[in-house]
Amino acid sequence: MKLFITSYIEELLKKANYEYDKATKSWCASVDELPGAYAQADTVEEVRGQLAEVIEDYILVSLTEGQKLPHFKKFTKNLQYAKSN
Repeated sequence: MKLFITSYIEELLKKANYEYDKATKSWCASVDELPGAYAQADTVEEVRGQLAEVIEDYILVSLTEGQKLPHFKKFTKNLQYAKSN
């Protein structure tokens, strides 16, 4: 069973922008829906992992401050919940 937050992070990672910066010889990644969510690393795999951590932090801070998460309601409508007996 996959955690709810993990699925949400994966959806945001699918929307991420990845770009190679020749000046710094590194990969940069960001998510348009999350202002300030940005990561930079030597490889695509590393930058994706770092961006996942940034997104997780963004979610936690947003929840702590009572901020809405982008596309969260739309995302939750597509999930199936386990029924308890």
